[in-house]
Amino acid sequence: MSHKPLLYIDTETTDIQSKDLIQIAFITDNPDIWMNVFIKPRQDISFGAMAVHNITPEQIEKYEYFEDTKVPSEGKDPSFKGDSIKEYLQYLADNYIWVAHNVDFDIEALGKKGITVLDPICTLKVSRNALTTEDGRDLESYKLQYLRYYLGLYKKEDQEHITAHDALSDVYFLKDLFTYLKENTKLNIENMQLITKQPQIMREMSFGKYMGKTFEEIERTDREYLEWLVASMYDKPDLQWNAQRALDSGIRSRTQSLF
Repeated sequence: MSHKPLLYIDTETTDIQSKDLIQIAFITDNPDIWMNVFIKPRQDISFGAMAVHNITPEQIEKYEYFEDTKVPSEGKDPSFKGDSIKEYLQYLADNYIWVAHNVDFDIEALGKKGITVLDPICTLKVSRNALTTEDGRDLESYKLQYLRYYLGLYKKEDQEHITAHDALSDVYFLKDLFTYLKENTKLNIENMQLITKQPQIMREMSFGKYMGKTFEEIERTDREYLEWLVASMYDKPDLQWNAQRALDSGIRSRTQSLF
Protein backbone atom coordinates (compact mmCIF):
# COMPACT_ATOMS: atom_id res chain seq x y z
CA MET A 1 0.00 0.00 0.00
CA SER A 2 1.39 3.40 -0.96
CA HIS A 3 1.60 6.16 1.61
CA LYS A 4 2.84 9.70 1.99
CA PRO A 5 6.62 10.18 2.25
CA LEU A 6 8.13 10.05 5.72
CA LEU A 7 9.57 12.97 7.66
CA TYR A 8 11.71 12.37 10.77
CA ILE A 9 11.45 15.33 13.14
CA ASP A 10 12.67 16.50 16.54
CA THR A 11 12.18 19.72 18.46
CA GLU A 12 13.96 21.36 21.37
CA THR A 13 12.01 23.66 23.67
CA THR A 14 12.37 26.07 26.57
CA ASP A 15 10.92 23.61 29.10
CA ILE A 16 8.35 20.86 29.49
CA GLN A 17 5.53 23.22 30.53
CA SER A 18 5.29 26.10 28.03
CA LYS A 19 7.23 24.13 25.38
CA ASP A 20 8.25 27.26 23.47
CA LEU A 21 10.22 26.15 20.41
CA ILE A 22 13.92 26.94 20.12
CA GLN A 23 15.02 24.37 17.53
CA ILE A 24 13.26 22.35 14.83
CA ALA A 25 15.10 19.77 12.78
CA PHE A 26 13.96 17.15 10.32
CA ILE A 27 15.24 14.94 7.55
CA THR A 28 13.36 12.90 4.96
CA ASP A 29 14.19 9.90 2.82
CA ASN A 30 15.14 12.45 0.16
CA PRO A 31 18.60 13.76 1.16
CA ASP A 32 17.82 17.07 -0.55
CA ILE A 33 14.84 17.83 1.73
CA TRP A 34 15.78 18.64 5.32
CA MET A 35 15.81 21.50 7.80
CA ASN A 36 17.56 22.69 10.94
CA VAL A 37 16.41 26.05 12.30
CA PHE A 38 16.90 27.85 15.60
CA ILE A 39 14.22 30.16 16.98
CA LYS A 40 14.34 32.88 19.62
CA PRO A 41 11.65 32.01 22.18
CA ARG A 42 9.24 34.29 24.01
CA GLN A 43 9.70 32.20 27.18
CA ASP A 44 12.85 31.80 29.26
CA ILE A 45 14.80 28.58 28.78
CA SER A 46 14.74 26.54 31.98
CA PHE A 47 18.00 25.31 33.46
CA GLY A 48 16.64 21.78 33.29
CA ALA A 49 16.08 22.13 29.55
CA MET A 50 19.56 23.59 29.07
CA ALA A 51 21.00 20.58 30.87
CA VAL A 52 19.34 18.33 28.28
CA HIS A 53 19.88 20.14 24.97
CA ASN A 54 22.75 22.50 25.90
CA ILE A 55 21.13 25.47 24.15
CA THR A 56 21.52 28.73 26.06
CA PRO A 57 19.71 32.08 25.68
CA GLU A 58 22.94 33.67 24.48
CA GLN A 59 23.24 31.17 21.62
CA ILE A 60 19.81 31.90 20.17
CA GLU A 61 19.48 35.61 20.91
CA LYS A 62 20.50 36.41 17.31
CA TYR A 63 17.66 34.40 15.79
CA GLU A 64 14.10 35.53 14.94
CA TYR A 65 10.91 34.81 16.83
CA PHE A 66 8.85 31.98 15.35
CA GLU A 67 6.41 34.25 13.49
CA ASP A 68 9.34 36.08 11.84
CA THR A 69 11.40 33.00 10.96
CA LYS A 70 11.82 32.31 7.25
CA VAL A 71 12.26 28.92 5.61
CA PRO A 72 15.93 28.26 4.79
CA SER A 73 16.49 27.91 1.06
CA GLU A 74 18.85 24.97 1.55
CA GLY A 75 16.97 21.72 2.05
CA LYS A 76 13.57 23.23 1.25
CA ASP A 77 10.92 21.07 -0.40
CA PRO A 78 10.77 22.56 -3.91
CA SER A 79 6.99 22.04 -4.05
CA PHE A 80 6.52 24.71 -1.36
CA LYS A 81 6.64 28.22 -2.80
CA GLY A 82 6.29 30.39 0.30
CA ASP A 83 8.81 31.52 2.92
CA SER A 84 6.84 31.49 6.22
CA ILE A 85 8.07 28.80 8.63
CA LYS A 86 4.54 28.32 9.99
CA GLU A 87 3.06 27.81 6.52
CA TYR A 88 5.93 25.50 5.57
CA LEU A 89 5.50 23.31 8.63
CA GLN A 90 1.76 23.01 7.98
CA TYR A 91 2.51 22.12 4.35
CA LEU A 92 4.86 19.39 5.57
CA ALA A 93 2.29 18.17 8.09
CA ASP A 94 -0.27 17.84 5.30
CA ASN A 95 2.03 16.10 2.82
CA TYR A 96 4.29 13.86 4.94
CA ILE A 97 3.87 11.24 7.64
CA TRP A 98 5.73 12.65 10.62
CA VAL A 99 7.88 10.29 12.68
CA ALA A 100 9.19 11.29 16.13
CA HIS A 101 10.23 9.70 19.40
CA ASN A 102 7.53 10.67 21.91
CA VAL A 103 5.71 12.46 19.12
CA ASP A 104 3.03 13.82 21.48
CA PHE A 105 5.61 16.24 22.90
CA ASP A 106 6.62 17.59 19.49
CA ILE A 107 3.00 17.83 18.30
CA GLU A 108 2.04 19.77 21.43
CA ALA A 109 4.97 22.17 21.00
CA LEU A 110 4.09 22.75 17.35
CA GLY A 111 0.38 22.94 18.15
CA LYS A 112 1.12 25.94 20.33
CA LYS A 113 2.33 27.63 17.13
CA GLY A 114 -0.80 26.68 15.20
CA ILE A 115 0.54 23.59 13.40
CA THR A 116 -1.82 20.60 13.14
CA VAL A 117 -0.26 17.16 12.58
CA LEU A 118 -2.50 14.20 11.74
CA ASP A 119 -1.68 10.46 11.84
CA PRO A 120 1.99 10.61 12.91
CA ILE A 121 4.17 7.71 14.05
CA CYS A 122 5.63 7.60 17.56
CA THR A 123 8.72 5.40 17.66
CA LEU A 124 8.56 5.43 21.46
CA LYS A 125 5.14 3.77 21.47
CA VAL A 126 6.06 1.46 18.59
CA SER A 127 9.25 0.41 20.40
CA ARG A 128 7.33 -0.24 23.62
CA ASN A 129 4.87 -2.35 21.64
CA ALA A 130 7.44 -4.36 19.67
CA LEU A 131 10.62 -4.60 21.74
CA THR A 132 10.93 -6.78 24.85
CA THR A 133 13.56 -8.76 26.70
CA GLU A 134 13.96 -12.45 25.86
CA ASP A 135 11.54 -13.36 28.66
CA GLY A 136 8.89 -10.92 27.42
CA ARG A 137 9.42 -8.08 29.88
CA ASP A 138 9.95 -4.37 29.30
CA LEU A 139 13.41 -3.18 28.35
CA GLU A 140 15.34 -1.17 30.94
CA SER A 141 14.54 1.98 28.95
CA TYR A 142 12.88 3.02 25.72
CA LYS A 143 14.63 6.36 25.40
CA LEU A 144 16.10 7.07 21.98
CA GLN A 145 19.70 7.06 23.19
CA TYR A 146 19.24 3.79 25.09
CA LEU A 147 17.75 2.07 22.04
CA ARG A 148 20.55 3.48 19.89
CA TYR A 149 23.05 1.46 21.90
CA TYR A 150 20.84 -1.49 22.91
CA LEU A 151 20.03 -2.27 19.29
CA GLY A 152 23.56 -1.58 18.09
CA LEU A 153 22.41 1.21 15.78
CA TYR A 154 25.49 3.26 16.66
CA LYS A 155 27.69 0.78 14.80
CA LYS A 156 26.35 1.85 11.42
CA GLU A 157 25.28 5.45 11.94
CA ASP A 158 26.38 8.60 10.17
CA GLN A 159 29.44 9.73 12.15
CA GLU A 160 28.84 13.38 11.22
CA HIS A 161 25.72 13.45 13.39
CA ILE A 162 26.53 12.00 16.79
CA THR A 163 25.69 14.78 19.27
CA ALA A 164 23.10 13.45 21.71
CA HIS A 165 20.07 15.70 22.31
CA ASP A 166 20.89 18.05 19.45
CA ALA A 167 17.72 18.00 17.35
CA LEU A 168 19.52 17.46 14.04
CA SER A 169 21.59 14.59 15.43
CA ASP A 170 18.53 13.05 17.06
CA VAL A 171 16.61 12.85 13.78
CA TYR A 172 19.38 10.74 12.28
CA PHE A 173 19.23 8.42 15.30
CA LEU A 174 15.44 8.47 14.94
CA LYS A 175 15.55 7.45 11.28
CA ASP A 176 17.90 4.57 12.13
CA LEU A 177 15.48 3.38 14.84
CA PHE A 178 12.49 3.61 12.52
CA THR A 179 14.34 1.65 9.85
CA TYR A 180 15.19 -1.04 12.42
CA LEU A 181 11.55 -1.30 13.52
CA LYS A 182 10.32 -1.49 9.93
CA GLU A 183 12.83 -4.19 8.99
CA ASN A 184 12.73 -6.29 12.18
CA THR A 185 9.04 -6.33 13.13
CA LYS A 186 5.86 -7.26 11.28
CA LEU A 187 4.46 -3.75 11.75
CA ASN A 188 3.66 -1.68 8.69
CA ILE A 189 3.04 2.07 8.47
CA GLU A 190 -0.68 1.71 9.19
CA ASN A 191 0.01 -0.52 12.23
CA MET A 192 2.47 2.05 13.57
CA GLN A 193 -0.03 4.88 13.14
CA LEU A 194 -2.66 2.87 15.01
CA ILE A 195 -0.24 2.09 17.87
CA THR A 196 0.58 5.81 18.05
CA LYS A 197 -3.08 6.61 18.73
CA GLN A 198 -3.13 4.23 21.72
CA PRO A 199 -1.59 4.66 25.20
CA GLN A 200 1.92 3.33 25.73
CA ILE A 201 2.14 -0.39 26.43
CA MET A 202 3.60 -1.16 29.87
CA ARG A 203 4.24 -4.77 30.81
CA GLU A 204 5.26 -4.29 34.42
CA MET A 205 4.84 -1.91 37.34
CA SER A 206 7.58 0.66 37.81
CA PHE A 207 6.68 1.73 41.36
CA GLY A 208 4.83 0.69 44.50
CA LYS A 209 4.56 -2.63 46.25
CA TYR A 210 4.42 -4.57 42.98
CA MET A 211 7.34 -2.80 41.30
CA GLY A 212 8.96 -5.20 38.81
CA LYS A 213 5.90 -7.47 38.63
CA THR A 214 4.08 -7.77 35.31
CA PHE A 215 0.46 -6.67 35.13
CA GLU A 216 -0.46 -10.27 34.30
CA GLU A 217 1.26 -11.51 37.48
CA ILE A 218 -0.55 -8.89 39.54
CA GLU A 219 -3.87 -9.78 37.91
CA ARG A 220 -3.51 -13.40 39.00
CA THR A 221 -2.75 -12.55 42.64
CA ASP A 222 -4.39 -9.18 43.37
CA ARG A 223 -7.05 -8.11 40.87
CA GLU A 224 -8.35 -5.61 43.42
CA TYR A 225 -5.10 -3.65 43.17
CA LEU A 226 -5.45 -3.29 39.40
CA GLU A 227 -9.10 -2.30 39.82
CA TRP A 228 -7.96 0.37 42.29
CA LEU A 229 -5.43 1.69 39.73
CA VAL A 230 -8.12 1.91 37.06
CA ALA A 231 -10.50 3.71 39.42
CA SER A 232 -8.06 6.20 40.93
CA MET A 233 -5.01 6.92 38.73
CA TYR A 234 -6.60 9.62 36.56
CA ASP A 235 -3.28 11.46 36.29
CA LYS A 236 -1.65 8.36 34.77
CA PRO A 237 -3.86 7.32 31.83
CA ASP A 238 -1.23 4.95 30.40
CA LEU A 239 -1.14 3.12 33.73
CA GLN A 240 -4.93 2.93 33.89
CA TRP A 241 -5.12 1.59 30.33
CA ASN A 242 -2.56 -1.14 30.96
CA ALA A 243 -4.18 -2.17 34.24
CA GLN A 244 -7.56 -2.46 32.50
CA ARG A 245 -5.90 -4.40 29.67
CA ALA A 246 -4.56 -6.95 32.17
CA LEU A 247 -7.94 -7.23 33.88
CA ASP A 248 -9.69 -7.85 30.56
CA SER A 249 -7.05 -10.37 29.52
CA GLY A 250 -7.46 -12.26 32.79
CA ILE A 251 -11.22 -12.47 32.34
CA ARG A 252 -10.82 -13.73 28.76
CA SER A 253 -8.27 -16.39 29.70
CA ARG A 254 -10.42 -17.73 32.54
CA THR A 255 -13.52 -17.76 30.34
CA GLN A 256 -11.68 -19.68 27.63
CA SER A 257 -10.44 -22.22 30.17
CA LEU A 258 -14.04 -23.13 30.98
CA PHE A 259 -14.65 -24.48 27.48
